[in-house]
Amino acid sequence: MVGNKKGWRSGRRSVATRPVQMTRHLIVCEGKETEPRYFEGMKEALGAANGRKVAVVVRGSGKHTLDLFEYAEDYCRYAPDSFNHVWLVFDKDDFPAGDFDLVERKCAAVSSPACKFHALWSNPCFEIWPLLHLRYTTSPMDASDCQKALDDALRREFGVRYRKNMGGLFSLIESRRQGAGTNAVKLIKHHKAIGSNRPSIMNPGTKVTDIFEELGPYIEERAHDGKT
Repeated sequence: MVGNKKGWRSGRRSVATRPVQMTRHLIVCEGKETEPRYFEGMKEALGAANGRKVAVVVRGSGKHTLDLFEYAEDYCRYAPDSFNHVWLVFDKDDFPAGDFDLVERKCAAVSSPACKFHALWSNPCFEIWPLLHLRYTTSPMDASDCQKALDDALRREFGVRYRKNMGGLFSLIESRRQGAGTNAVKLIKHHKAIGSNRPSIMNPGTKVTDIFEELGPYIEERAHDGKT
């Protein structure tokens, strides 16, 4: 009995003192302003967790679909430190459907246990992700329609106008992110239920919510500590 107790207690001390292994994340955005500013807002929300539990690097590339994928690969190849996760943020817009769909398959093909590539696509554009913070819709739209819908929703909910490259978007809508994630997953299920299995025809749709499966808990941990 005594020996068992000592072993149990020793085990507890071992777990308690085990260091947290930091994970490194590269976020490569198609746009140079709108998306990077949103994810820089996410970095700020991470607080002390960024640099202690996770390390996040955000880059705006100006590259699109397959060029974005190649940019991310090159960045990883020459970066001084390796990454555990590489997140590609890109839109459908008017780019060829075949190229748009291929990025997701390429990400799966190059992923390994050491480094996983993720295709955070949005169809028709990135603005569908903040829009899902404010309302759910299955209505197909182009980028202009989506931006107008977001502008209308932001004016109604917060009294502000949407504009490309706006700062503060992450903090403005962050309190509704859980609902946005639910809406994004619901949209993907909706498209698959009607036979739309390719990102290029899942309009509207987005996978941006996937990054918060990895990083969201650190933001929520900070919020629960009363530091946001």
